Amino acid sequence: MKQGTRKSGSAKMRPRARLIGLIGDELISDEPVALVELVKNAYDADATRVEVRFEGSDPERPERIVVVDNGTGMDLDTVLTAWFEPGTVVKRKQERSPGGRLYQGAKGIGRFAAARLAESLMLESKTEGADEGVFVLLEWGRFDDESYLDEITIDYELHPLPDLERGTRLTLEKLRKVWEKEDYEELHARLSRLISPFNDVTDFNIFLDIPAHPEFSGEVQPPELILKPRYLLKGTVDEKGFFTGELQVDGKRHRKFPGHKLGERDSEPVCGPFEVEIRAWDRDREGLEPISERLGMGIREIRRTLDTYCGVSIYRDGFRVYPYGQKGNDWLNLDIRSRLNPVKNLANNQVIAAVRISREHNPELRDRSTREGMVMNTAHAALEEWFKEVLSLLEEERYRLRPRKERIERTDPLFEAFELRETVQRARSELGKDHPVTRLITEAEQQIKAGVERVQEVYSRLLMSAGLGHMVDIVIHEIGAPLGKINRQLAVLEKDLERLLDNEGRKKITPRLESIKGWLEQIHNLRQRLEPQTPAKRGRATTFNVRDEIEDNFRLYEALLQKQGIRYEIIAPRTPVRVKMSRACLGQIVANMIDNSIFWLVRDKGAGRGGHIQARLETLEHGFRLLFSDDGPGVPEEDRSRIFEPYFSRKPNGMGLGLYIARLVIEPYGKLVYRDDCGLPGACFEATFERRVGR
Repeated sequence: MKQGTRKSGSAKMRPRARLIGLIGDELISDEPVALVELVKNAYDADATRVEVRFEGSDPERPERIVVVDNGTGMDLDTVLTAWFEPGTVVKRKQERSPGGRLYQGAKGIGRFAAARLAESLMLESKTEGADEGVFVLLEWGRFDDESYLDEITIDYELHPLPDLERGTRLTLEKLRKVWEKEDYEELHARLSRLISPFNDVTDFNIFLDIPAHPEFSGEVQPPELILKPRYLLKGTVDEKGFFTGELQVDGKRHRKFPGHKLGERDSEPVCGPFEVEIRAWDRDREGLEPISERLGMGIREIRRTLDTYCGVSIYRDGFRVYPYGQKGNDWLNLDIRSRLNPVKNLANNQVIAAVRISREHNPELRDRSTREGMVMNTAHAALEEWFKEVLSLLEEERYRLRPRKERIERTDPLFEAFELRETVQRARSELGKDHPVTRLITEAEQQIKAGVERVQEVYSRLLMSAGLGHMVDIVIHEIGAPLGKINRQLAVLEKDLERLLDNEGRKKITPRLESIKGWLEQIHNLRQRLEPQTPAKRGRATTFNVRDEIEDNFRLYEALLQKQGIRYEIIAPRTPVRVKMSRACLGQIVANMIDNSIFWLVRDKGAGRGGHIQARLETLEHGFRLLFSDDGPGVPEEDRSRIFEPYFSRKPNGMGLGLYIARLVIEPYGKLVYRDDCGLPGACFEATFERRVGR
């Protein structure tokens, strides 16, 4: 015993009985999730059928929920040694069930989903060929705040169960909530998406019996709308980053991908190989009307169904990993991505997709301890990026297939509320097309439609750019003060060190101080180069040397160019080409060209594998011309007519606005075109400045 210790000993932890309720409340987020957990337990028991029944004298207010399966069932020994042990390790010791299924529950807490659903649980279980079954009654109210877990006794009985040949029946009495239509719909949606669409599980069927809503009763299947998408892309991404699959449009094969390399040349998905199935729809009226006619569904009903089922789900070893794909769970930020490029990129409410992984091939994709979601590690980030690479294949083909329109089509629900077509059609059918009220409604629809189209375009652009210019202003302004303070403090520090250190100490410190000064100078120079890009100064005409502006922009990318091993050259006349115009406008065009070249050089040659960029400056009688080229892959022939269109981009996460804005910026001065005869064999652009350039 240590000196001063007055008493010592040992003790045992005694968990309170309310821990059972806490587990149910904390780890099971809602009632549909709780029932999903019980259904997964039936799968683990090698059942081929599980039924969830809502029973009671009043169908609108069921008194109990019965979950019954035809699995292996449990004998008394299993109940006492496994089921009565919270946190049992049985499934950790054995990864597969006796029937060979990979266990979906591995933490021994799924049974406490019952505590979330009702106040009491009656368990009946019977193994095949047994004369008697096991009967257990659990009253969750006994697991109160005052009692300890080891003080709770649970009675069991053995008696015949003639109506249960084998399997387990759970009867949940005194339900904790009143179930509404929305709850049943949510339960049906979750169960219909529980099992993988990749045919991993073929011998397990789920049935619902909901007397108040027969439309959700019967074998659980997704709606016909979901089974027949407008676009369907399915295939596999292998361990080297090659995608093999095919795209179907309206049920017919549109294009095959026999081994399409995604990502950069040498990049590989560190998450491991995975399989995908992406179903997508056009949510505008023109895209949904053929589906409406074929299925006999209203446009609003179709959109509401897509809203319920939309999202990207992850399936591991046959079952969905919650909450991926859940309503409102846009874990890939597809909505933000779509707002950046609404014409090309698909929003979350347009996509119902599945990603197939496994414990064997994707070991780094691991569950969180809460059983909701996966650990946000490098493998998870890679899965996100590589899925978007696959999604971009579908988006590119969809962009090609859809008719080009001058206006911007948006799928944001914000604008769906302004559609009056159904009202107009009803007025025409009931009042006649020449009735004054019909004419007024028709005219109002046209005016609202035109107004919404203008708002849509402005809205899209504001989402992308409204904050950017303001952010640059703030950064440029705010970074000046701390830079000045750092420089002043550095000068004071130098004086103090000069006084306090001897010669040997000064020799050690001085090189470090010089390095700090060099870094500060880089930041200062960057601020100086960015300042003309702020909204307040962007359009101001100044006199400058064109070559200087080109060099300044290359210096902005200097670190990235060096990292990737890309060399650049500027070819210009010996006599300086001086102009008077907006320097920022020229810089914006040059920066866009450099940025595009770097991206496609890395994509084509691989990270750090080099490349060559050339900027050739030539004088004209009333201005100048800039030929910008690289030795990358160039622009495919079929894309050259579209690269200046707003929102067109071949980059997986590109906004498709760089070249579009560059062409708008150059309009007051000249034109920007694509050529194929520059100094290097890749992409080749010509920017001509012939007006208002002060030469």
